[in-house]
Amino acid sequence: MQRERISPMIIVDTHCHAGLNKYEPIETLLYHMEQSGVDWAVLIQHQGTTDNSYHVECLQAHPDRFASAMIVESTDDGERMRYWADQGLVGIRLGADSRAEAPDPLVQWRTAAELNLVVSAPSSPSTLLSDRFAEVVQAFPDLQIVIEHLAGVGTEAVAPYDEFKRVLALAKHPNLTIKLPGFGEFCNLPYPFEDVPPLARMVVEAFGPQRVMWGSDFPPVSSREGYHRSLQFPLDYFSDLSEEEREWIFGRTALSVWKFADS
Repeated sequence: MQRERISPMIIVDTHCHAGLNKYEPIETLLYHMEQSGVDWAVLIQHQGTTDNSYHVECLQAHPDRFASAMIVESTDDGERMRYWADQGLVGIRLGADSRAEAPDPLVQWRTAAELNLVVSAPSSPSTLLSDRFAEVVQAFPDLQIVIEHLAGVGTEAVAPYDEFKRVLALAKHPNLTIKLPGFGEFCNLPYPFEDVPPLARMVVEAFGPQRVMWGSDFPPVSSREGYHRSLQFPLDYFSDLSEEEREWIFGRTALSVWKFADS
């Protein structure tokens, strides 16, 4: 039985994994999306997999539900990126300090900019504050880069959050956006969370709702608060924001950055 939609607004999940050799097949994700009233989702290729064929199958089978970000070998000079882009993948996963094993170490970033791909960037505060990431941001000011997992801050951050505040200063770069995960990534389990650090609110204040996008991290989220709660809890947490601000965080930002065939 399908649940009543959590919210009447358009909901886009910008961080999901699906696969046949790891995690769950696409049908499992679709079930959870239907249960929670999620309209679209971005398939983020999981680490260790450079064969993006299953993502292509998912896009072809469900063109009205998904976009996808590839992973390529570290030695790729852009050839495989072009191949997968021709198959309909609209993004690539590159670590914030990533460099290709190629004559041009920035070739994958350069190709992403050339192909107008979105970069989904797994990161940590240290990689985001590194000279290597600073070089990327300076070299490709128009490249859409989405910082994953709330900058990888996890549960280790403690007040006064000085390092995290330095990461948030990157909001001065207009091509950077950031993913807001389920709160189980940075709150101590179990659910319901007793102590919620102000990290999510700090992100919204720094980047603005128009540059924050929700992403569940399915299926790893299933071992934390679960898919449904990964959406319900932040919706409730930000109930003090205006309807328009919440629309941006939970859908409109994603639609402004990621290309969906039917959006």
